[in-house]
Amino acid sequence: MEAGLHKHDIGFDYPALAGWRWPAVEIVGQKPGPRLAIIAGIHVNETSSIEAVIRLQRMIDTAKLKGRISIIPIVNLPAMPLRSQYVCPLDDKNINFSFPGRPDGSFSEAIAYALLNDWARDADCFVDLHGGDLCEEVAHFMVVQRTGDQAFDARNLAIAQCFDAEIIASIDPSHMDQPARSVTGRARRGQHAAFAEAGRIGLIEEQNVAFHLEGLLRLLRHLGMTDKAPAKSREATIITRYHWIPAPVDGLFRYHVEPGQKVARGTLMATAENSYGEEIARVTAPEDGHILWRITHALSPRDSFIIGLGTT
Repeated sequence: MEAGLHKHDIGFDYPALAGWRWPAVEIVGQKPGPRLAIIAGIHVNETSSIEAVIRLQRMIDTAKLKGRISIIPIVNLPAMPLRSQYVCPLDDKNINFSFPGRPDGSFSEAIAYALLNDWARDADCFVDLHGGDLCEEVAHFMVVQRTGDQAFDARNLAIAQCFDAEIIASIDPSHMDQPARSVTGRARRGQHAAFAEAGRIGLIEEQNVAFHLEGLLRLLRHLGMTDKAPAKSREATIITRYHWIPAPVDGLFRYHVEPGQKVARGTLMATAENSYGEEIARVTAPEDGHILWRITHALSPRDSFIIGLGTT
């Protein structure tokens, strides 16, 4: 492929994906180098990440780029008409937890498989951008898959540290035994990846777009593909356990913590009220940790997840 910016539609030859075409971009440098594959829009309301990859296309000087940047700005195309939260409406599955996928599976499983095994098969690094669906606010944090191979895990961590994150969740190798995020699917293939979170309630906000965009620019420099990148302002806290805190009752929840906040065991994170305004439950931190995200909509049903807590 010649040097320059190339825009095209791509498809994949799997039954569940028949008839679907994805807008994709190839930014090809004039000098040889690594390939960085970037996706956004697994959740279509997480617009800060989509905006970041759109802006990245305008910022890269192919005369100075070494290697190739491949981008799919919106993965979950079926979700766009209804702005579906989390899931693909064709199969009611969350693509985010469908990796490594199946070639003969439903839409979510098939696109997960195609991304890893076709589109990004030879990519040196893979980045999956997320952040802030319609009813949530997330901290600036990263997720990487830990495998137990010290050299592999150190490289994954170095990729994540290119982003100016408050927190890096280095998740346990046990996740590799079940369908999970793209970073886990890549780790099962022995390939490097990172997963970025920044955003809230479906908005395009500059501080969240900048987190994604500047992180990508630092990663390009880290990979030796460019020479310059913005400076970082902090070092991330690394957590090794990711807790999904459920609502104990149906109720109207009032939250007492914010994303990124450090909490001690027993800290009151939320209270639940019934429709008369009477307190019916309290949610406290089970361990010392950091708030990764919280739901922003007051009403939550019992057993739905309302807070993400990272601990060591």
